[in-house]
Amino acid sequence: MATIYLYYRNLTIVLGAILLTGFIYSARADDTNPKGLIQALVDKDNSKWNTFEPSGIEIGGWVTFGSYYNPRHTSNNSNTPVSMTDRSGQLDLYQIDLFIEKRLKKSSNWQIGGRFDAMFGSDARYTQARGNWDSHLLNKSNYNNIALPQAYTEIYAPIGEGLSTKIGHFYTNMDYEAVQSGLNFYSSHSYSFRASPLTTTGVLFNYEIGEEWGMHLGAVTGPDNFNQDLGAWFELSGIHWKNAKSGTELSISTKGGNYFSYQSSNLFYYTAIAKQRLGKWNLILEQVLANQNNANNLGPNARWYSLVPYLSYQTTEQLKLGLRGEWFRDANGYKYDNGAANYYAITAGINWTPKKWLMIRPEVRYDWSQAQINPFDGGQQTNQILLGFDTVIQF
Repeated sequence: MATIYLYYRNLTIVLGAILLTGFIYSARADDTNPKGLIQALVDKDNSKWNTFEPSGIEIGGWVTFGSYYNPRHTSNNSNTPVSMTDRSGQLDLYQIDLFIEKRLKKSSNWQIGGRFDAMFGSDARYTQARGNWDSHLLNKSNYNNIALPQAYTEIYAPIGEGLSTKIGHFYTNMDYEAVQSGLNFYSSHSYSFRASPLTTTGVLFNYEIGEEWGMHLGAVTGPDNFNQDLGAWFELSGIHWKNAKSGTELSISTKGGNYFSYQSSNLFYYTAIAKQRLGKWNLILEQVLANQNNANNLGPNARWYSLVPYLSYQTTEQLKLGLRGEWFRDANGYKYDNGAANYYAITAGINWTPKKWLMIRPEVRYDWSQAQINPFDGGQQTNQILLGFDTVIQF
């Protein structure tokens, strides 16, 4: 009981400080204008400083911190196989992300831009790349680490509807959920997201076809790879369609190639996402299918697939309610090391943005499984319940 009391006391202090900060600065800036904390404080957008405005360069970032509580008090304070929000009963710094970016706009002229991101925090462990890039910047035994998830140049060519070429290291963006905290509704992530390729390295072409259609095609390295096994190249491709009148969006993405350069290890990864907006309701359905040959260097193939529905309701301009479900099938125990398994999860959350630069996301999550090895509490349990929140501050 004492542990629970201390946890909720500290949680109350942290939330109180966040709310107080929001209300103090609400009196100092018009809520309809500032998109970042710095702009709210000094009434000047990051991109408007005299040094950067003429060149179109923007400097910005965000801080994400939060806490998750597991009522079972696991022996190692772990919520695994839930990822990223995998620590229990402590306040975690998930992400400090700083970026410098020059965005490209549709134009009749050639343009050159790009982006560089540096991330510190407990999420950085999951976004590092294999090879000589960012995986050796800090001791990996530390939960907090450093990642450089994006470093690319982008070129815009006024060909047809406009062709952009991205060259370097970047997010694959194949899933509905994203690494960047502020792009997600929930503080925790699905099993499917953790099993997906998060970053890659290479060349990616993007082409828009009118107002509704778009496509991309690239030659890249394997999932979360910088320069390891450079002989093993992948195709990264996809197509998307959006109808503004009906509120409907559809997208299909694939990534395929040899995971290892020294043996047959073909990996095919497929994602389909359907979105439908109905007034204040928003429904998203994501399907994932993946297959890899010689997955563990010992010969057998591996398959995993999932279905993830999302439902949200916009109650006010600042408040959304959401529900996420998931079924994830790890047919060979390759992605989560618990043998052949079915993982199920349902998450209910609130997304509150009292300021454009401040987002607070409390949630409750229930996970259960059918697996050869019990996945929760160090192999002791078939299910778990988690209570948590995080806060995202844009600056």
